[in-house]
Amino acid sequence: MTIIQFTVPSIPHYIMCGEDTYTISQYHPNRRNIEVFDLLIVTKGALYIGEEDQKWEVKAGEILILRPDRYHYSEQKCKETTHFYWLHFQTTGKWYEVKDANTKESIHKTHITPFHKSELFTIELPKYCTLSNPSVFYEKLRNLLLLVGNVSSKARLQEQAIFQEILMQLHRDHQPKVNSNIVQIAEKAADFLQQNFQNPLTYEQLSEVLNFHPAYISRCMKQVYGCTPQEYLTRYRIEQSKLFLLNTDKSVSEIAEKVGFSTISYFTKTFSKVLKITPLKFRNQFR
Repeated sequence: MTIIQFTVPSIPHYIMCGEDTYTISQYHPNRRNIEVFDLLIVTKGALYIGEEDQKWEVKAGEILILRPDRYHYSEQKCKETTHFYWLHFQTTGKWYEVKDANTKESIHKTHITPFHKSELFTIELPKYCTLSNPSVFYEKLRNLLLLVGNVSSKARLQEQAIFQEILMQLHRDHQPKVNSNIVQIAEKAADFLQQNFQNPLTYEQLSEVLNFHPAYISRCMKQVYGCTPQEYLTRYRIEQSKLFLLNTDKSVSEIAEKVGFSTISYFTKTFSKVLKITPLKFRNQFR
């Protein structure tokens, strides 16, 4: 499987989205070097898309990511009424197209960030795949569409949060399949942590909600997400704090409380440990 691998930080960010319906004989426009990643999600019918010398038939429940630096075109006209969503995103960090474990194509680096090398990790998105849960994916896209045209800081924050959920689902769809019960427990734990990240949380609470021993929940999350519940929660809180720092005028102390840290000193210490920069310097440098 061809994947597109992103080095994080900096995490890919949402730009805009929309939807379209093509009738029989209509086709996707031909474009070259559009400078953004173009995620196509077909819900009905099929799109026939080419990118340089590669060609795909993208059917209902499937996605395709087109690169920002290549020529893509309609390989043939639609044979039936076809509905699809499109989503543009970009990254300021490194990304690669990986066709196998030993091959990386087109290394791109557009911005140097102040993150320590040991804190870098990768997000791998399938270039083309069938969605494991298309109805949930479509719902996230509809929620994004509701925010189109709203330029408030709150709406922009919501857009990026929904987009990160979309990235998570695509990343999971690429990963090797594991026991469905393990995935279900890990996803329930992640959902609980995301929904309650602003509150003080303990392993006992997580255990009570999921009705499993904390050690087993931790093993499930490590297998699915590569981290413990506490590590997942910390990462999620830091990511949310970054959005507040960049998209609002809230003080650092307000943000610390908003994302679930007990004190501003603990927030600053954790933020600085993870990102090798203080919250205030992060805001001043990247805003």
